[in-house]
Amino acid sequence: MRTVTAVLLATTAWVTVRAQEDQGVPRDLIEQRIEAATEQLGDDSDVDLTNLFDVLTDRWRDPIDLNHTDAGELNSLALLTDVQIGALFDHIRRNGRLLSVYEVQTIDAWDARTLALVRPFITVREDALRSRASLKEILRNGEHEVMLRTIVNVEARRGGMDRRGLFGGRYTDPDGDALPDTGDPAVRDSLRRESRLYLGDPYKLYARYRFRYRNNISIGLTAEKDEGEEFFRGTQQQGFDFYSAHLFLRHFGRLKALAVGDYQAQFGLGLTYWSGLALASKSSFSLNVKRNAAGLMPYTSVNENLFNRGLAATVALHRDLDLTVFYSLKGLDANVQQEVDSSDVDDAQVSFSSFQEDGYHRTFNELAKKDAILEQAWGGHLRYRRRSFSWGLTGAHVGYDGVLARTLQPYNRFEFNGQHNTTVGSDFSWLYRNASLFGEVAASLPQADGNTGWALNLGTLVAVDRRVTLALLYRDYQRDFHGLNSVGFAEGGNPWNERGLYTGIEVRPDRKWTINAYFDHYRFPWLRYQVNGPSDGHDVLAQVTWRPSRQVELYLRGRHEQKGYNSEEPVNGIDPLVRRRQTNWRFNAAYKVSPAVSLRTRVEAVDVQRGDSPVEHGFIVYQDLVHRPLRSWWELTLRLALFDTDGYDARLYAYENDLIGVFSIPPHYGRGMRWYAMLRLTPVRRVDLWLRYGAFLFQDTDRISSGLQEIAGGTRSDVKLQLRVRF
Repeated sequence: MRTVTAVLLATTAWVTVRAQEDQGVPRDLIEQRIEAATEQLGDDSDVDLTNLFDVLTDRWRDPIDLNHTDAGELNSLALLTDVQIGALFDHIRRNGRLLSVYEVQTIDAWDARTLALVRPFITVREDALRSRASLKEILRNGEHEVMLRTIVNVEARRGGMDRRGLFGGRYTDPDGDALPDTGDPAVRDSLRRESRLYLGDPYKLYARYRFRYRNNISIGLTAEKDEGEEFFRGTQQQGFDFYSAHLFLRHFGRLKALAVGDYQAQFGLGLTYWSGLALASKSSFSLNVKRNAAGLMPYTSVNENLFNRGLAATVALHRDLDLTVFYSLKGLDANVQQEVDSSDVDDAQVSFSSFQEDGYHRTFNELAKKDAILEQAWGGHLRYRRRSFSWGLTGAHVGYDGVLARTLQPYNRFEFNGQHNTTVGSDFSWLYRNASLFGEVAASLPQADGNTGWALNLGTLVAVDRRVTLALLYRDYQRDFHGLNSVGFAEGGNPWNERGLYTGIEVRPDRKWTINAYFDHYRFPWLRYQVNGPSDGHDVLAQVTWRPSRQVELYLRGRHEQKGYNSEEPVNGIDPLVRRRQTNWRFNAAYKVSPAVSLRTRVEAVDVQRGDSPVEHGFIVYQDLVHRPLRSWWELTLRLALFDTDGYDARLYAYENDLIGVFSIPPHYGRGMRWYAMLRLTPVRRVDLWLRYGAFLFQDTDRISSGLQEIAGGTRSDVKLQLRVRF
């Protein structure tokens, strides 16, 4: 699967580490691709994709040898389809080893554009590179990296302890209500105990150290403090709110991988067990239907939930047979309903209603949820792998030291409740010439109700000829499948209570034109949140891309989706279902004025309607200017955007250039303007400094957000500063 976000991350790594060779990477095209993926991220405006960035950076330092690789290793790049990988292996089988990486341009399903995307991360060698190295070589050729970052909101939040902005200006309640003067320590402490104020300062802090030797050794320590959390005082005497550390070894004889500390474990297509972020697959890159697991990976992000903490290893039992075992024990934030003294009664009588996944610990109420539940996970994965075929068997068990007892609603009647969950599954992938067939079946074993839930993915990619490739994916997730650590291809976000068929096509009539389209029809057999009955829907997208030269790319996209929702009209009893329809139109142009200057222009409109309610319209237009002089010690990125929407339902998302390791896709809604400027400096070799300022200027409101995050006025802005040192 060509996870388009990873493509951008790869290119960012390439540009930052080798700025002098930047002209060989189609960075503008890459930034279009990340937007295609991040459209499916919803309102996660600050997405932590550090792990994806690091995977591509590692591959830049230690390129994949096309003569000595397999499908799993090539899939880790997230730049190639299974059809392209299968065609590569078929070419080598029929003609022998490659003599040059440029030979791949003669392979069906490959072309110069494909090679340009993967060239920084692949190589060709006569003999396989040895994986063993002496300690002296590791220390001499390994790279150390230290990164420090701070982000601060300029305007005062309602929950700010001193109720002032970064540059002064006391918070004023929009309603004119009198607010206590928090300059009085007694008043301030009282408000903090009542969770009406944040405990800490408004600065978000991040620090990371990492040592890497090729793709074989990684040692790292990461720490983060969110805005509003205390730092080396009060409730956070240990300093940062979140710490993560890992030791990771790869390719040491029969030991294929060893993870100690924090790591990610990903198997199959994601139905049975997957830890870590997994992007939805529907995008303008219509062949993105297969999720390729990376197995074990070091964890370098700061999401406080999507990782394992413990020990894991992958061992080669035979030349073609690997065994992975993992164990994890970590605390999870949760909304505890009942706490009892474990010395008197069984721990199982402690219950919680839901997980708290935002990672914020800014008030006493939020701190009470921190690590409230202990999660223990263990399992294994057996993988038989040949160059073009693989089969896997996965089993995983997850248990908590409390009972998950959701607030019972009709729509969540079949969702998991309890203390223990076990899933087992089997997956396969077969590449043959111009076709790829893949699938996974998973089951959650019987719980207290005696039910066994099933989930199935089955798909194929077929290159009809050099110009046309088709994709098909069928999914069937039963309503009582309990995939607590599953990330299957799904419209509803979770791989249960859904059945659907996805059909995609990519056509390349010539080197200048590309046509992508898909049609996805799905059905939800049981109720869903805000959907009081079984429902169905469909999603269709078409995009035409024109690249008349290396300097210019334009595309036009249309997308229409409709599915069932509860009516917004006031009714007695059960809400009737109506159709919610959304149509998006987008025109995007990227062009290079010179080798150092790039421009990007976008115009996008959206119409949203639920039932017979009035249609909500949304509109955004923005202009980017990216100045990256070759062999220069500075870079500059600018954006100016204007937007106007009738409401939040008509919001529009736009990817933004940000600091290395930070990825933002903020929603634009209401009426106003968005602009940002980012400057990168390299004063000396291997030292990089970023400074970024961005602001939303709203014209139709005198307050932004709500609760403790509420801002008085129509401006919301932030300042970001980052330092990276490599040695």
